[in-house]
Amino acid sequence: MRLKALALAFSVAVAATTGYAFAQEDWKLASAKRAPDIGATFDQEFADAFVNAAGGAGKIEIQFVGNEQEMVQQVLRGRLQFGVTSPLGLAAAMPEMAIFNTPYLWVSRAERDYVYRNHLVEPLKKMFEEKGLVLLAIEDAGYNGVFCKMDCSDPAALKGQKTRVSPSAASKMFYESLGAIPVQLPLADVWSALEQNLVVAGDLPLAYFSTTPGAATAQHFVYTDHTHSPWLYFVNKGVWDGLSADAQKAIVAAMPEPFSKSDRYFASVDERAKDFEAKGGKVYALTDEQRAGWAALVTPNIPAFVGTLSEGAQELFKTISKAKEEFAAKKG
Repeated sequence: MRLKALALAFSVAVAATTGYAFAQEDWKLASAKRAPDIGATFDQEFADAFVNAAGGAGKIEIQFVGNEQEMVQQVLRGRLQFGVTSPLGLAAAMPEMAIFNTPYLWVSRAERDYVYRNHLVEPLKKMFEEKGLVLLAIEDAGYNGVFCKMDCSDPAALKGQKTRVSPSAASKMFYESLGAIPVQLPLADVWSALEQNLVVAGDLPLAYFSTTPGAATAQHFVYTDHTHSPWLYFVNKGVWDGLSADAQKAIVAAMPEPFSKSDRYFASVDERAKDFEAKGGKVYALTDEQRAGWAALVTPNIPAFVGTLSEGAQELFKTISKAKEEFAAKKG
């Protein structure tokens, strides 16, 4: 018995020195992404990087949660430990995030990356911390394009048509600017609404839309690229504070630069487009002139739209506008 006790004590001591924790935490990362969406791959890479950098303090299981707004609330309450979502999923808890749903916010990927890395990361981290969350990584969830049951490469095709809009005020403004009739629907109801002709169009990233039942009904997809969505990874602050300072430092160091995986994301979009077309779909890549024609209908309404948002969102818009001017001057 004495030998067994000594052996157990020795095992505990070895475990303590090697970093293995008997009371390893079981964490959950909630996401709306599922394979074959490359976002699901990014989710797993984030989980692996976090666990490895945390030195075995816990393990992360990825859990599908379709309602992003509810998921954010669950992370805030600590019922889920990690979350990842777009600004649309966060806007209810952080009204300032609504500014990122503004159509045609970015002129180019280069402009977007410059503004985020030099002017937005720290303000965003502060916003998350004020809500009891810690922002850890920013990846790409792509640009929304318009899917339709008919050829809508010309925005005039949508005039007077019933079009699905998300809960975002920006989505409603976008379609009203095109002369469409906005119909707000939860995402889960869109596919049946398309089949029943209750709506004839909507907008999502192609990488996601092509994997949904709607892809068989609405077989026209236009690369309008009107709204960009970052993919934001965060953790409940209580979980974060439970980690050692060394573990926190290692985790921060292990996180990638914002949008560092964008090339992989857009390569996957190209593959999804090929698959969409192979199944009978048609993809419309707009010229700069055509895209400017869509934007010309929408951008005059942006100042009034921004004026309806929270004070914090308006301040963020000013920050973004100044940073865009800075980028243009440097580029020039």
